[in-house]
Amino acid sequence: MKVPGRETRRIDLAIGYGFRAAVVSVALLFSGCGGGGGGSAPAAVNSVTPASPQAPQAENSFAITSDNYGIGNATYLAATTSTSGLVLRAAIASSMTDQEFKTVSRIDIANPGAVAAGVAYSLGGAAGGAPAFPGTVYFFNGHPSTLLQTAGGSIIFTSYGSNPGDPVSGSFTALVVDGSDSATPKASYTIAANFSFTTGSFGPILPAPVPVPLVASATYGAICASCHTLGSLDSVPGSGPELSLKGGRLNTLFGAGVAGHQGITLADAEISAVKILLNMN
Repeated sequence: MKVPGRETRRIDLAIGYGFRAAVVSVALLFSGCGGGGGGSAPAAVNSVTPASPQAPQAENSFAITSDNYGIGNATYLAATTSTSGLVLRAAIASSMTDQEFKTVSRIDIANPGAVAAGVAYSLGGAAGGAPAFPGTVYFFNGHPSTLLQTAGGSIIFTSYGSNPGDPVSGSFTALVVDGSDSATPKASYTIAANFSFTTGSFGPILPAPVPVPLVASATYGAICASCHTLGSLDSVPGSGPELSLKGGRLNTLFGAGVAGHQGITLADAEISAVKILLNMN
């Protein structure tokens, strides 16, 4: 058993840290996918360039409807256009000039004219007679790059337009493969969401959700911190492995209301919260 130090106690403070100013762009730097374990190249990397000024909009929405991986709650939404196309972004931020702007999920459409409302597109390539989505759904989950690869699923737009003021709404169900998993085959998860944006707008989600449920840090401190480490939030060595980006593994270790790993019993809300905490650190 390890002795908790200052790094462990930082968990309780990290969620409440304020955000500072910078501008996050819609540009992508693409890298190769695949490979195993920590040597895998990221599926995508966020870059920083100036964003064009646009009118704020507080009516956008992004709601995760199903998630067995552990995606953080977005607090800020933006639908921006540039030479790179249309980008629908769900992020953790206080403004477009937030230096700690962290993308949770993003829908990139390089050729906005190639998308039509009412068409069910296949993610990860054409499948089952459905056309391939002429874009990409990414899950950064607050990190600057991602090893989560959208390998399948579907997306449909109930309304769509790429001109300023046009509504863009719909839903997706994505099959996500964890490129950081060293196992063969790699772990896969399903993430589904409903979204509604106005092209050329940005603004906070009101009322603002908490990116990581508050119960997460208390649960981690009570059942995990004595043995495990968690990124920079808890770097005190212990007998157990590092848990960063390992939230999805809780699916096989715990079931709601029944004794699981090390005989520990957790409620469904606690399991979901700890998944998010692990995956965002």
